[in-house]
Amino acid sequence: MSHIEHKQALAFMTICAEGSIRAAAEYLGIEPSTISRQIQALEKSMCITLIERGRKGIRTTEAGALLLQHLKRQQHELEDIQSEFDALRGMRRGRIIIALGEGFVSDFITHTLPEFSANYPGFTFSLQTGSTDTVLHALRNDQAHIGIAFNAPGDNAIRVIGETTRPLDLMVGATSALADLPETLDIRQLADLPFALLNPGFGVGAMVRDAEIRYGIHFQSLVETNSLTVLRNFVREGLGLTILPSFVVTREISDGVVISKSLNNPELHAGEVSVLCRSGRRLPEGALRLAQHVLRSMTAFSTQNISPPTD
Repeated sequence: MSHIEHKQALAFMTICAEGSIRAAAEYLGIEPSTISRQIQALEKSMCITLIERGRKGIRTTEAGALLLQHLKRQQHELEDIQSEFDALRGMRRGRIIIALGEGFVSDFITHTLPEFSANYPGFTFSLQTGSTDTVLHALRNDQAHIGIAFNAPGDNAIRVIGETTRPLDLMVGATSALADLPETLDIRQLADLPFALLNPGFGVGAMVRDAEIRYGIHFQSLVETNSLTVLRNFVREGLGLTILPSFVVTREISDGVVISKSLNNPELHAGEVSVLCRSGRRLPEGALRLAQHVLRSMTAFSTQNISPPTD
């Protein structure tokens, strides 16, 4: 087999994971034409076709599937060696890739990153944010070492390192006319009020949609979005309500601009906050230690019923 350049291998593995040249280019932050050239160069060096293009994206040929397996084995073997190196160096250097929901970013940067970086100053971090679906996709395709997600569905390809249960609450602007709503509510009382809600690809959005179906209601969604910033602004400006875990808007609540009210529907109390990795993947020592530190330090995991981390 000819030598495979790193950029070509990365382009090939990313296009296999993302399913199209455009999506792979967006993920890597480069032009689609650059991806195409790298794949063409790789196929030329291998003297064989690796991917086939169709209207719905790309698929690997038999040769491409074999190459993908080879590259993933190499990646896993390199990570195993790197984990041993990390331990031998006393955790003095390393790089950890974390995929996390947008609602965890502030919590992670405020409560986890400072202490971990102080303890292991040689480590760098790559943070990838998105929906629960995005986090799981990154883990399945080895695009992240660990993931932090809310209400991730069960998946045999995903292993739970640790988790706890957190409820969804009703959020309302402090100056809104709706601020006088009772402190505890049933979602059936809210069906006629204006809402901004997360898309179902997010764990929160999926829980809210399931509750709507269960209770036979449909919220008046003035806004549906994939952005927590949109939800925060919507509520702060008094335009209506949203439903989120309270830890996502801790700062807004403490600043007195957002009020959190309880929902007494049991289904909305069962959201799971989880630290995840791909099943069968041996995490580098640095990533494993970070996962354990996340469980100890983040506000999202601060309740008492946290499952113990596993190796």
